[in-house]
Amino acid sequence: MKLAVLRHSMTGRRAAQMITGALTGSALAGGLIVVAGRDHPLASLPFDLLGVGFALWTAGWLLGPALFGGGDETLRPEHFSLLSFTPRRLAAGLAGAAFVGVAPLVTLVAFSALVVVAAKAGLGAAATAVGVLAAVLQLVMCVLASRLVTAVLGQVMRSKAGAALAALVSAVILAGLHSSWVLSPLAQAALRTGFPDPFSTWIAALPSGWGLVAVRAAGHGQWPTVAAALTGLAALGVVCWYGWAALLKRRLTTRRASGRPARVASGAWAKGPMTAVAARELRTWSRDLLRFHYLVFALCYALAFCLLPLAIDAPIFLPWTGAVFALWVAAISANLYGEDGTELWGKMMIPDAARHDVRGRQLAWLLVTAPPTLVLTAAMVVFTGEFDLWPWLAALVPALLGGGAGVTVLVSVLRPVPLADPHRRGGNLLENGTDFAQVLLVLILTAATAAPAYFAVRLGPVWAGPVTGLVGGAAMAWLLGRLAATRLESSAPELLLHLRTGVSPKRRRPAPALDRGRPHLPKPDLGLEKLGLDLAPTGRRAYVIASLTLCWVPLVAQGIVPALMLTTGQITRSWFLALHLPQHLQWPTVIAMIALGLVLLTTGLGIGLYYLAKSRRDGIEPDGGP
Repeated sequence: MKLAVLRHSMTGRRAAQMITGALTGSALAGGLIVVAGRDHPLASLPFDLLGVGFALWTAGWLLGPALFGGGDETLRPEHFSLLSFTPRRLAAGLAGAAFVGVAPLVTLVAFSALVVVAAKAGLGAAATAVGVLAAVLQLVMCVLASRLVTAVLGQVMRSKAGAALAALVSAVILAGLHSSWVLSPLAQAALRTGFPDPFSTWIAALPSGWGLVAVRAAGHGQWPTVAAALTGLAALGVVCWYGWAALLKRRLTTRRASGRPARVASGAWAKGPMTAVAARELRTWSRDLLRFHYLVFALCYALAFCLLPLAIDAPIFLPWTGAVFALWVAAISANLYGEDGTELWGKMMIPDAARHDVRGRQLAWLLVTAPPTLVLTAAMVVFTGEFDLWPWLAALVPALLGGGAGVTVLVSVLRPVPLADPHRRGGNLLENGTDFAQVLLVLILTAATAAPAYFAVRLGPVWAGPVTGLVGGAAMAWLLGRLAATRLESSAPELLLHLRTGVSPKRRRPAPALDRGRPHLPKPDLGLEKLGLDLAPTGRRAYVIASLTLCWVPLVAQGIVPALMLTTGQITRSWFLALHLPQHLQWPTVIAMIALGLVLLTTGLGIGLYYLAKSRRDGIEPDGGP
């Protein structure tokens, strides 16, 4: 069944995604094999590097669902709920199907580095044979552990504590990826002198390093250690399978509510339509697991991203923690109307409700975002003693808050992503996908609204920046909110149709209906799916994927970060190209990098959105179906 599904889905966008993922994974796997096969002056270095690589690869299997959705659901357990399968038998069948696909195959290639390092190090035929067995057992452990973690998260995320925990995990992972430059000095030192002994011990103690332990022990004739390591991998796989089987039974036989009933809050302060909407939105932010998860994610990401550079004694980002938090709250608020679903019909029946609804949402967003932003900013400035940054913070923070309040409602009206109605959603947040193109768009637009305040601080007197930031933020909130309200009033029926059916109003052909006359509501896409690239030529499709993937390197890592260092005077050279050049070339290099990143970003988004509009104009869904 899995092979048949994969065979019939290898068309258009899905085929491009699968091929791109296979090529990317194969390149990373090839890197591990190269590390295993190269000569190193330190005999233990290849094993340590492979231990780090295997740990990161295993972490991708375990924590990927927390970032990108509920894992591989090609065959869902619900498809077999009416068959006379015991939970263990169903788990055995689904476990077998889990090993069918591109990801397990690429992972097996990556773990074959165990065989290469055994042969290269001259540990003998026995160690090579142990490497083959260890690679297979490690693959089994990874796949089954991934299924177990996905099932556990599906159960845990039905509560606020679970939603917060998942947000913490995904925020730390994403912030770590965005702060990978912090590891550059540490990695360079490790390649010269080797990893510290405690670090090597911890890497080997992780389950991802047990295969390496078995190979090294086989080369030295330590067969009890070999048996213990391989048995540990096999036992861990069996435990994961049993746990997954138990959670499958729970998934098919029980259905928990998504969160506990919340106490009704007093709405005495709501004296008019706008404040009533704001009160409703505040209750939604506190009760809806999806919004609560996003809000905790924004806070954890801001803290992790700004605290990680302390590992190399670089507190440069700490005063900007509040600004980073405000940016990410704006990004995760990009789909306010899509999250509410068909509740929009109620507003259509009330005269002048659109304007009050938009303004109320803006007020609630500011009440949720502004206090933590100001507290984080003030606390981090006091903690670091960087009081000289007050003109920048006083200018950019109000601009970002006002811009975020306007951009979120405008993008939510212009580009909503249909979701199931809140009362129809399951408690598992992993089933609710995230449209990263929408998140990216709001991040860019919100940051752009702070441009006048930035140039006012850079070019004008001291008072010009704070005044420009405050006035500009208020103007952006009012103007963009007005545009959103006008758009909502003029296109509410079309927007409701889009939220109810998932079909653009500009399409020429109606969407196919499901059973009982219910229209088709697609699950939100993860990433580039919404860009409608099926109509694009292969070269342009590859350019869009490559540009949106790589634009962050010149824009943020080689542009914005060194610009911030040059502005504040807290310079850490690390891998920043501009900071290694003569002083008179530093700012031109930073500007060139930012320009290159913006060119890649805007051209990639422009081409993608062009073909999205073309697909809708021609009556074609982004996945290629009518």
